[in-house]
Amino acid sequence: MTTPADAPDDAAAIPASALGKPLVLVVDDQLANVQAVGSLLARSDLDVMPALSGEQALARLAQRAPDLILLDMMMPGMDGFEVCRRLRGDARHAAIPIIFLTAANERHLLVRAFAAGAVDYVTKPFVAEELLARVRTHIDLKRSRDHLARIARECNDLTQIVAHDLKSPLSSIRFSALMLLQRLASDDRLRSLAESIRESTDDALRFVHDYLEQWAEGELKRRFERVPLDLSVLVRRVAERMQPAATSRGLVIAINALPSDPVFADWTAVSHVIENLISNAIKYGPADDRIDIEVGPGAPGMVRVAVCDRGPGLSEQAQKQLFQRYVRLGKRAAEDSSGLGLAIAKQDISQLGGHLWFESREGGGAVFAFDLPVAAVE
Repeated sequence: MTTPADAPDDAAAIPASALGKPLVLVVDDQLANVQAVGSLLARSDLDVMPALSGEQALARLAQRAPDLILLDMMMPGMDGFEVCRRLRGDARHAAIPIIFLTAANERHLLVRAFAAGAVDYVTKPFVAEELLARVRTHIDLKRSRDHLARIARECNDLTQIVAHDLKSPLSSIRFSALMLLQRLASDDRLRSLAESIRESTDDALRFVHDYLEQWAEGELKRRFERVPLDLSVLVRRVAERMQPAATSRGLVIAINALPSDPVFADWTAVSHVIENLISNAIKYGPADDRIDIEVGPGAPGMVRVAVCDRGPGLSEQAQKQLFQRYVRLGKRAAEDSSGLGLAIAKQDISQLGGHLWFESREGGGAVFAFDLPVAAVE
């Protein structure tokens, strides 16, 4: 069996899984039990770290974190329940699976064991095959969780790097747009294009700033700044920005806005949703046609925005997958689409208290619409 004396001096800084074979901490006040369990585990290609008391177990953990703990329930001094409670209260060891070893079979003790944080238990005298199966299962589960957590951390780190590195090129684009605006006083069309570039980069920079700020504060959940919004004004602003892209395909964006109350929502989030819906209509609608956008009263207490195109529509199978992540609407999107736009749009609208959905347009085409709640009158 491997003991702390056998381990290298810096073993405390190294997770057990990084050292090769899984490591099991066996805690029992009876030396014979520790030896029997240790021998069984060692024959099954598992490293063993023994402890003859709760206090000794905590000291062993300070040196090296195991992949799993086999813990005797009833011990003099610090019993298994207290050891388990302390480990679950320590963030460094809270994720280590603990299996209780017990000669007791009383229901209230087993309930107490699970309440303390145990993941499983084995009764004494144990069956070797059963003990090994439970140990292997929980070690595999822990390693899978550790692997997923590591992937999540790496993805999050990559996202932070990408978001941070986007700031410099976006700032350069914004500066160039401002210089163009100053020099294009007599050309309304080019000024409009430059203004569209400036607004787009402002929105992107605001999004990157907010994301990095939330990450720095440890708040990864999307955070919204809800203010009263006039959706007709917002739609016109986004549509004006998207018109050059529409013009490149011979499309005209036509807006029909009926009188409606302001909604209570986040300007940037709703702008991104509208931009995504218009972008899809430009991408999938037929060339030399038009995109209709309707703004007005929706369901009771709601204001509705509907973006309508005259494209090929969507099959029943495509409709079922429409708002799933990484689903692209068609071949045309394969090169420049992440397949996340509609999924994020639906999620954002839902978090803002609204609803986004799809309808087939009569006569052909698609309608993407969303409702948002009217701002409360103070």
